[in-house]
Amino acid sequence: MTNPAPPPPASTGPSQPPGSRLRTRRTLIILASISIGWKLLVFTLGAALPRWLVSDGLSELPPEWRAYGDSARTTAIALWSGPIERRGLIRSVRVVSVESIGGELAPAGCDGRSARVRAYTYFAIPYSEVRTLCDSGVVEYRVLRRRPRRD
Repeated sequence: MTNPAPPPPASTGPSQPPGSRLRTRRTLIILASISIGWKLLVFTLGAALPRWLVSDGLSELPPEWRAYGDSARTTAIALWSGPIERRGLIRSVRVVSVESIGGELAPAGCDGRSARVRAYTYFAIPYSEVRTLCDSGVVEYRVLRRRPRRD
């Protein structure tokens, strides 16, 4: 009497070649590494570059204008008050210029000093400017605006 051959094992799905799972796993690991790598690049190097490349601009002002430049910088930082701007988007702030507005354009009770303060985002890209007059200011979100063509 001969013993019958044992039945073949039950198949649970399509058969895969032996190295297919290894290739799939390797591909997923590579994709995850790329995803984590670009995020580390943006959030470390991108956040550090503005602090390395952009100074606050106060040392370039004449000594008599530095106090107002610092005040304008503080006013500008307070105007960028959105939670995304304050906690993540704005990485550095620079006083671009300080000037005196004389005559009837100057408000009463003010020396007529005006300043421009520019904010920078990741990789030192300009974000917007604040134009201050005395202790108040206006945010201008047109730093990256298109320039009119010259004919």
